[in-house]
Amino acid sequence: MYIKNLFKHWTYKIFAPGLLLREKYEAFRNLLESDKKSHELIAELEQIYYDQKRIDLAAVKKRCEELSSRVAVVAESLIKLCPTCYANLGDYFKKIDFYIKLALEPEPFDFSPPFFLTLDEITTDARSLTGNKAFNLAMASKKLALPVPRGFVITANSYHYFIEANDLRQKINEKLAQMDISSTDSLESASHELQQLILTAEIPEEIEVGLSDACKNISLEDGDTLRVSVRSSARGEDSETSFAGQYKTVLNVHVHEIADAYKEVVASKYSPQALFYRINHGLWDQEAPMAVLVLEMIDAKVSGVIYTSDPGDPQGEKILLYTIWGMGELLVAGKVTPSIVGVTREPPHLIERSEAVDQTLQAISSDQGDLQVVPRKNDQPASLALSDESVLRLTEWAMKLEEFHGMSQDIEWCMAESGELFLLQARPLKVEDSDRQPIDCRDLEVEHRILLSGGTRASSGIGAGVVHQVQRAADLKSLPAGAVLVSKTATPDFVQVIGSLNGVITDVGSAAGHFASVAREFGVPMLVNTGTATQRLPQGQEVTLYADAKVVYQGKVPQLLESECAERLVPPDSRFANKLKKILGFISPLNLVDITAEKFAPEGCKTFHDILRFAHEKGVQEMFSLGDRNSRRARGAKKLMSDIPIVVYLLDLADGLSKDAKEEKEIRVDHITSVPFIKVWKGLSHPDIYWDQTIEHFNWQDLDPTAEGFIRPDFKLLGSYAILSGDYLNFNIHFGYHFVVLDALCGDVLENNYIMLRFAGGGAELYSRHLRVNFLKEILLKHGFNVETKGDLIDAQLMRVDRQTLEEKLETVGLLLASTRVLDMSLRDGSQVDEMVDKFLSGKYDLSPLSRR
Repeated sequence: MYIKNLFKHWTYKIFAPGLLLREKYEAFRNLLESDKKSHELIAELEQIYYDQKRIDLAAVKKRCEELSSRVAVVAESLIKLCPTCYANLGDYFKKIDFYIKLALEPEPFDFSPPFFLTLDEITTDARSLTGNKAFNLAMASKKLALPVPRGFVITANSYHYFIEANDLRQKINEKLAQMDISSTDSLESASHELQQLILTAEIPEEIEVGLSDACKNISLEDGDTLRVSVRSSARGEDSETSFAGQYKTVLNVHVHEIADAYKEVVASKYSPQALFYRINHGLWDQEAPMAVLVLEMIDAKVSGVIYTSDPGDPQGEKILLYTIWGMGELLVAGKVTPSIVGVTREPPHLIERSEAVDQTLQAISSDQGDLQVVPRKNDQPASLALSDESVLRLTEWAMKLEEFHGMSQDIEWCMAESGELFLLQARPLKVEDSDRQPIDCRDLEVEHRILLSGGTRASSGIGAGVVHQVQRAADLKSLPAGAVLVSKTATPDFVQVIGSLNGVITDVGSAAGHFASVAREFGVPMLVNTGTATQRLPQGQEVTLYADAKVVYQGKVPQLLESECAERLVPPDSRFANKLKKILGFISPLNLVDITAEKFAPEGCKTFHDILRFAHEKGVQEMFSLGDRNSRRARGAKKLMSDIPIVVYLLDLADGLSKDAKEEKEIRVDHITSVPFIKVWKGLSHPDIYWDQTIEHFNWQDLDPTAEGFIRPDFKLLGSYAILSGDYLNFNIHFGYHFVVLDALCGDVLENNYIMLRFAGGGAELYSRHLRVNFLKEILLKHGFNVETKGDLIDAQLMRVDRQTLEEKLETVGLLLASTRVLDMSLRDGSQVDEMVDKFLSGKYDLSPLSRR
């Protein structure tokens, strides 16, 4: 490609210089267009990072791939402008691009056997194959001799093979890249499409045969009567990222129906709540492959959860046993309130049965499969079904598991009709900061009315907002940001809106529910088991929830909201931010700041931003032949002589200059016939604008000590360049540290007329540059422009206006640019912006700190 471009370049230069100029112009236009789009993509990626916006990493990858293709066009266009000058720029682009692609790639995955492992076959190095749930259960059985149901795991390799065999990876990534998890509609739509991809896919023959064999091995004693539970055991689940309740569990499954249940569990990896949870924790889709645990179904008489620490009081001396009649699904789903048994951690273990609750519903195995929820006729509390001996045995298990894993545990267990106890699950328990002490509400003078008191604190903290009652899943779509969600129960579906919640209050439930675990992870205050929240807290009522005191106040309570206790306990920044920061390290930093420095060259490019800076500067120079090695200017490029100390070179495409300027190398303003240029220049040269004619006398270092080496006195202001015709202008203006790109068409066809303006950079601190952008934005909006800002960059458009109006706006733009060329140096706070806006709109245009008037 390089040889071809070089041959073409010299052929045109010798035999068709006019055609070469047109090709250079086309390459220059491509460079400018892709440069503009590249800066927009960089600003978008930076905004995602600094605003902590959560998107799937597939979306980050898509944006980076688009950025890569745009930067490639910029580099290729510069090489076309001068093949003999910048051929090695492509090599530096490829190097940077390689590092970005490397940072964007998830860990390699394996889709070869083993596809199945029995619990007995799981070894200490098999965690990545089996996921934590299956691994922890196997270790509890093998290392601690705790009783667990018979079972096997369908490994993560099976998942990868299933995805690859059905050629789903690209389809999945495309849908993830388009999804917006901040929009409930977008999240649900993407979730539905993703789950359908899984449910309609075929299970590979190798997995189907292996699944049949694995089922036979665990059903030898029971034959066709065996029923199993099919549960998620995804990588990352039951770890510091609990994924509590986010994936589907299919219960009471006949052995011949396991294949369909397997696909249901895999598909639940793409449920709205699971997608939201994974993306918020910065995991690639491939980093959370779905292993699936198949366990013998235990027809439970009593089920429960053990917390080896009180989540709200980790230094406490008790472990907590939550118990209900029947299967445990109603407990972890937050649909019933359990009885609680407290046991002292240190021997002799003392049992306290202080909270016995009447249970009106229970879940039982159905003859048709799955579960059936039926009324509970016996009003005996479930805690009384456990003898002291059983309680102490469960306590012994809990302490063993905590010691083995070295951290507090969240344990699920059940008791069969025979009285035999089984361990079903063990995972890390999220506990709150032990140094944080609840504020004693009695010491505060709170005059606000108490709307609700009582219940159980599931997650500590204080939050205020308007009540949003959720009675059905559809109600989540209208939930406003910063709301306090009120519902009868807390379901895993709530996870998809947890980023918008300032609190959660429910009628029933306990701290042992799956959503309660997630609320603690995200630092969202939660009060459960209030009994009457849905009746006493009306829709739209503004409230303050103080979970630690189990109180809900009317309105906002400043004494509480301004206290230390109101600070959200959000975990440290996620993998997502760390990954994006690493990627941006190869994209955003600008190292080539001094265009006169020796390192302002392809070999000095360390980031995409460097390539864009270098290519833009050299592209402009090449277009106007100011970078020619022999210092010869191309035919037709002319220097403008004027009273304003801006060095401007002009290239006329057609009818932009008068005929008598054709042979001149230096021209006057009255030689110019380009309407848009004349109007912009009229604004720039307005008599009220003060221009220092001897820029050498102005000490840039008084305003910015870093100016030395970048702004040279002999530059006056850095060169500006214009391509023009009778009704068209493309103007690249340099004012010291910042640059302006102005593109305008001003003709008789209203539909074709436009002004596009980009303003970026500056020599002052970032905050001062933001203030100047705010000033520009206010003025441009008042003149009818559409305006977008990102950091210190502003884009403005005015489209489809008549010629006379456009001419007036171009003159205003010229005035605005002249008035604000170093305004960032003097702005220090927002009040100055308002003052400057009023001043400009009143016709006082000289806002420059350089003014000596």
